[in-house]
Amino acid sequence: MKEIKTIVENLKKATKDGVRTALASVVHVYGSSYRRTGARMLIREDGYWYGSVSGGCLEGDVITKAMHTMKSNQAELFTYDTRQNAKNAFGMGYGCNGLLEILIEPIAYAKESPAFAMFDELLRGTGTQGLTTIYFSENEKTARIGQRQKYDGNSTISHRELSAMVAKDLSACIRNNEAAASTYRIDGAKIKVFHEVFPPNIDILIYGAVFHVVPFMHIAKVLGYNVHVTDSFEPIQPIWNFPNAEEIALIEDSEVNKLISSTPQLAVVFLTHNFFYIKEQLPKVLKSAVPYIGILGSRKKTQKILREAEINETNYSEQQLQKIHYPIGLDIGADTPEEIALSILAEIRAFYAGKGGVPLKTLSGSIHTPKIA
Repeated sequence: MKEIKTIVENLKKATKDGVRTALASVVHVYGSSYRRTGARMLIREDGYWYGSVSGGCLEGDVITKAMHTMKSNQAELFTYDTRQNAKNAFGMGYGCNGLLEILIEPIAYAKESPAFAMFDELLRGTGTQGLTTIYFSENEKTARIGQRQKYDGNSTISHRELSAMVAKDLSACIRNNEAAASTYRIDGAKIKVFHEVFPPNIDILIYGAVFHVVPFMHIAKVLGYNVHVTDSFEPIQPIWNFPNAEEIALIEDSEVNKLISSTPQLAVVFLTHNFFYIKEQLPKVLKSAVPYIGILGSRKKTQKILREAEINETNYSEQQLQKIHYPIGLDIGADTPEEIALSILAEIRAFYAGKGGVPLKTLSGSIHTPKIA
């Protein structure tokens, strides 16, 4: 979702500047590719661009084609075959080895622009969301390239039968939490679409306004995560004494409770070293539906907190205890605050992606999710 946010923000700026723009979207991938289906790139007519559709081998040509698309004001589908055995392989020598289909369409920051309207709704939505895009059509009267339909039913697809088929398949993608492609035959015409699933953004609640928060916030911001900080204990060395801490705003208990009770993908991280503060706040988080709880510090510290809870007849289920990650983070040899932040954020990302956080070289087969058909 971060890429869409970046595109919408820069689309707004371009429209304000009076600069035309086009959107390039990877709609189908066969074989190996640096970026996968759903990767996007916003191109301005003055040559500036944001996002990417490959590892650098296709962007130049995509920009050239986008310029023509802006002039014609018509969406077009382009195929790039970078496989080594392909005739006149595009991008030979760049390390790509796949076939990509890229939809390039004019777009503007305006309510009458269907693409913008859909992306704007995605950013304002909550929970898991889905979006279907038509990228090929043999009959423009039935369906046009660039028409879209959201999971909630908002659609620019006017053909009722096609809209119903899209809704059914998009719902299946939401249930399976995976992207897919579909080919339909409507009135004898072939129509191709791709369905995308957008999980809720990752929110992180940090207990402890300590100096580790500053690099943590910076890295999380680049990743597009929402970070919230709370601390009811006065730190020995307040965070405000550290450089670049002015962007940190502590939230109140009422906001903390709302986050814990209603945020779909929330990770709770105890960066504080205050033993008593952790001991005070941990029970509330453990008894909630929050799936990830991480505690910075030694294993002994957390085990002592849990032992004291048992002594005080506060019993936690095995399922609740399994939610605690301690010591927090992946083993990357982290030492500095920046490295520790990277270690923690890597573990959170792996957790919500359902991955093990292992070296890619140890995996067999494709490192990506299987290609959509």
